[in-house]
Amino acid sequence: MSPLRPHPEAAKHTLSVQRLELIFGQPARTSRNTLLTRPIWVLTYGGCYGECAPLPGLSPDWLDEKQWTATLHEAVRHFNEVAASAPNFDILAAAMEPALERYRRDHPSLLFGFESLLQQLSKNIHRHPTTEESTITSLNEGAFKTLSVNGLVWMNEIENMRSEAHQKVKAGYRCIKLKIGALDWPAELELLQELREAYPVERLQIRVDANGAFDPDTAPLRMQSLQSLQVHSIEQPLPVRYDSCLPDICQPGTLPVALDESILHRYPDASSRSWLAQSGVSFLVLKPGLLGGFRKAEAWIQIAQDLGLGWWITSALESNIGLEALAHWTLEQTQKHQNPLAQGLGTGALYTNNFPSLLRVQNGLLSIPSLEA
Repeated sequence: MSPLRPHPEAAKHTLSVQRLELIFGQPARTSRNTLLTRPIWVLTYGGCYGECAPLPGLSPDWLDEKQWTATLHEAVRHFNEVAASAPNFDILAAAMEPALERYRRDHPSLLFGFESLLQQLSKNIHRHPTTEESTITSLNEGAFKTLSVNGLVWMNEIENMRSEAHQKVKAGYRCIKLKIGALDWPAELELLQELREAYPVERLQIRVDANGAFDPDTAPLRMQSLQSLQVHSIEQPLPVRYDSCLPDICQPGTLPVALDESILHRYPDASSRSWLAQSGVSFLVLKPGLLGGFRKAEAWIQIAQDLGLGWWITSALESNIGLEALAHWTLEQTQKHQNPLAQGLGTGALYTNNFPSLLRVQNGLLSIPSLEA
């Protein structure tokens, strides 16, 4: 299938928005649901791009598409009104900030698109999202920086998951994450045991993501079994409604817990800091595309740093437009905080009709083109 194309108004200095449908090459299955397609909304302004990519069922501001898009178009109109009278970028960004701050709290899935657009504008970068493959070979090696990433094994039939996991290791990944919780638990555990026997912990870090598939009664024993296999951590073992039970399953010496969905509905303030300090969790999984953009994710990072928690950044099924913006920001944050953990960024290969991209993964390292390139 042919790649997606940018909006025809992209070159004009009027912000426009286009709804596009990404098509998965194979069903994306978790313990929560199965996705065949995924809508995104691409912002274009003066040769710069942003992506708003809410996920129904996860994005706290998504009630239905009609309501969500009405808010998006309101934000676009406001941006154009501000931009029409702003003589330069600094004034435009400052004038937009009150509205963006309101959206961070009430409409977080809008922020990623607007902040990544403003990020490009601030650096005066006009990057066309249909870059030809020939551009890759014209860039020298120094034009790329690398970031350690995990290989994601999607929920599937056990045999397919087994094959995919081995393929990831063969491709050079030193960290893989497996989606668990939707299949027969003994079969999932047997697969993890087989992987650990094949690859010692020094060779392969194994993370699992339950997407809230366990409950307070089953979680402790299952986590104990995972810990015996030297699994690194379990992401979101309990549904958000059981957040009050986290201190019970996050006892000292138990399998480290990473939170994802549990922070999507929270704001990074003193109350959340206190809650996290008492929860017993070890890691935060941050998705700027759903959390409310870069600034809000940075506030979560600061809380994690203050509490001595680990963290990694994860994409949330964005197109290559969002992934490139996310990759540059993630690289900045990991360097700033000297975070050595593998991050959860993909390359958009899930889709059959994605935008072309310069992002590449080799031996578990994501190559990111410099903004100047």
